Amino acid sequence: MTWLAENRHWLLFAATVLSGLSTVGVAVVGVLATASVLVTGGSLLLTAGAFLLATLLCGGLTLIFATGLLSTLASRASLPSVPRNRRAASVLSGLEAAVPPLRRLGLADRLEPTVEDRRARLTERYVDGELSEREFEARLDSLLDERENRQTARGDRDAAATPDREVERERGR
Repeated sequence: MTWLAENRHWLLFAATVLSGLSTVGVAVVGVLATASVLVTGGSLLLTAGAFLLATLLCGGLTLIFATGLLSTLASRASLPSVPRNRRAASVLSGLEAAVPPLRRLGLADRLEPTVEDRRARLTERYVDGELSEREFEARLDSLLDERENRQTARGDRDAAATPDREVERERGR
């Protein structure tokens, strides 16, 4: 790896901070310049418009750097200690749908509880007496059916992705 690739997150952090400070600085100077124009006279629209445009440009740059920083940190982060949660996964799934570049990170998939996690939680609830035996068995059956459906769908996807030549080669053997 190059130095730039290894330190990308620090560079993006510095760029985010500097562009954020620049945004605030331009906005403050713009307010002071506008107040000065109001007191001394001059083109209010030109002065306020120029500083507003500069503030928006700096703010947009800050937003771009901050998004790059969050993306880099999220892709570098290993999330084994983050508890899996269906609600958090659905929120992130909606966010990924709204902002397509976030799909590359796969955060919703990382937070989605696995079938084994959900089975363990179901067993805990049964042992704690929260569920009757009938409820436990019904929920366990639906969980196992869900797992079978996912495996079947995954198998169908894999079969659809297999090139025709490989299928013919397999048949010939």
